[in-house]
Amino acid sequence: MIGNILSTTVWLFARSFTLFLVARIIAGLSEGNVQLSIAIISDVTTPEKRSRSLALVGIAFAIAFTVGPAIGAWFASVDLSVLCPSLVKFGIYPYSMAALVGLVLLLIETVYMYYSLPETIHFRQGMEKSSSGNPAGDSTQQQRLSLAAIQARLMNLKYLKQIMCAFSLIFSGMEFTLVFLTFNVLDYGHMQQGKLLGYMGIISALIQGGYVRRRVQKVGEKPIVIQGMATCALGLYCLASTSKAAKISPSTWLYVGVTCLAFTSGTVVNCLNGLASLQCYEDGNEDNGLSKGRALGEFRSFGQLGRSLGPIAACTLYWIFGPSICYAIGAIVMMALTWITVLMAPSSSKSIRQSQKRATDKSQKAD
Repeated sequence: MIGNILSTTVWLFARSFTLFLVARIIAGLSEGNVQLSIAIISDVTTPEKRSRSLALVGIAFAIAFTVGPAIGAWFASVDLSVLCPSLVKFGIYPYSMAALVGLVLLLIETVYMYYSLPETIHFRQGMEKSSSGNPAGDSTQQQRLSLAAIQARLMNLKYLKQIMCAFSLIFSGMEFTLVFLTFNVLDYGHMQQGKLLGYMGIISALIQGGYVRRRVQKVGEKPIVIQGMATCALGLYCLASTSKAAKISPSTWLYVGVTCLAFTSGTVVNCLNGLASLQCYEDGNEDNGLSKGRALGEFRSFGQLGRSLGPIAACTLYWIFGPSICYAIGAIVMMALTWITVLMAPSSSKSIRQSQKRATDKSQKAD
């Protein structure tokens, strides 16, 4: 949070693009707080309820990314250099108001977190002790199982990192080109583009709050990830049809495609996070590479890498081959990634609970 405050402070006085770029670099280096929030939720939830709780993070993002840009755009229209001319000599410029509002909100949030957010690792340790009927025996058995399963879990995390990177590359890249599609093909103005993105954010929030939180406990994370990826392929096909629409209007193809992408946005990332957290050991052992902070941090880094490369790759395809071929290639690659996920992604929490129940029943029969 201090890094975000520093970034916004630099942005407040960034009269040159170079200084603004420095602010964005500092902000990128401070992205770890998002993954730490996921680790905190993992500390205070049981594995079977984890993805349902992680959906709250996705809902928060969807609402913030729907409302936030509109609020920022409004404050950016207020010229702080006119309101406070004496601050111009310090580097204040016409669009500093948005940065000032963001800085105030970050300061309030940081103070609130400092005084109100507990250290959840102690809560998790107490919860584990209270829920264990035989602490010594269970600890020995868990250690034995951990040593036997460590390589398998590390391999599962490796697959999940690669899937997350590939998905983020495709999805973020194709999503980034929506502005080009609406402007060049459909001649949308800023207001129409804002409505489209707002619609996408609202649908994503409803999917996470209404569908994912209820469905994940019944079917598990992996099936929902597969559903989201398959829907993304369908959505990209609809976008590919937008520029060549004949009987159906281009706007209809666009909104059907965006609805599919909103479903993907509300399902895949949250459930992949849930699957990754299930591979982490609850004891937080740093030696095996499966502690929550380390493992989930590396997992998110792969996702951020995909998000960085995605717009470059998608824009290259879009401007060289056109929107139809660009989205068609995206749909084909997403279908391939869906099949890879079916084959390589680890079991969901539901499957893990079933296997644990079978192992427990077998152990009780043996005793």
